[in-house]
Formats: sequence, structure tokens, C-alpha cells
Amino acid sequence: MQWYYAKDNTQFGPVEQSELVARIAAGDVAATDLVWREGLPDWVPSGQIHELGRPPVLPDRGQEPASGEVPVWPYAPPTAAPVAPYGPVPSNGKATASMVLGIISTTFAVGNLCCVATVLVTIPCGILAIVFGNQVKQAASLDPSLQGELRKVKAGIVTGWVGIGLSVAAAVSMGLFFAFAARGK
Repeated sequence: MQWYYAKDNTQFGPVEQSELVARIAAGDVAATDLVWREGLPDWVPSGQIHELGRPPVLPDRGQEPASGEVPVWPYAPPTAAPVAPYGPVPSNGKATASMVLGIISTTFAVGNLCCVATVLVTIPCGILAIVFGNQVKQAASLDPSLQGELRKVKAGIVTGWVGIGLSVAAAVSMGLFFAFAARGK
């Protein structure tokens, strides 16, 4: 179990419970030094925590807050990660470009299976969709704030491959059609 402790206005930790118990036994952490672990609502003097190997020490009557007053400790419980302020979610233009290019590639391939110009549009769009998508996937593995872009990337890569596949199939079928048509003359 991970513990934090405060001594001389400085926060230390996380440390394992066994290490904190050893520091208490050595006299490095006094009964009045504050400690905290996940699950505790606030910082508490180490002398009040039975699981740290000390019998609980109750505060002197003179230290009790006035009735209705809640004691406030100078330390806040540590957080695992800093809290992000509200604001726009980070995005990557390449993720959007990958998705849009993939959709264009597939749409043109499905809409115009017989047109040579379609092949000239769909294959480059599909390739760019796949390249941009893979670049964003690689960036997202290093920057967790880009994890939200992975759905766009997946859509871009899949539709890019579909567009390329349909375009290649259309080009092959057009080639076969013209080869058989020329042979029949």
C-alpha cells in the first residue's frame, strides 16, 4: 500500500507501508507528522493510524477545534494525475484528413466504377488516408491526449483500403472488358 507523509512543510512519497513503518520506528516520522493513503478522506497524524504500528494517539483537549469547526490540514491528498482544465479536446488534423480522404476514396470508387478518372482520384486519396491514419496512430501511442482521434483514424484507414480495393477491382474489370472487346472485333 502506498503512503504519503508530510514533515517540516514538505510532502514525501509515495512510499510502501513497510518503509513508512520503518521510518516511524527510526523516529524519522513523528506521531504528529501527517500521513495519507488512498481511501483516507484527509491527512491524519501518523500517531492516529493503528495500521502503522502505533497505538492510536488522541489529540490533546486543547488541540480540539471549536464545536462545529472542521480541522483543515495544510496538505491536500495527492492525485495520480493533474486535473485537466475544461476546454477543447486536443485533435490532430491528420486524423480528420485520414477519415475524409478515406470516405472520398470509397465514395468515388462505389459511385463511378467504370470511370478511369475515378481510379486517379480514389487510389491517391486511399493511400493518403492510410498514411495519415498510421502517422496519427503512431503519435497517439506517444501522446495519450490523441487517443480520442483513433476512431477517426480507424475509419480513415478502413475506408482508404476499401476505396483502393474497389478501384483496383474496377481497373482490372475495365481492362478485361476492353481486352475482350478488342479481341471480338
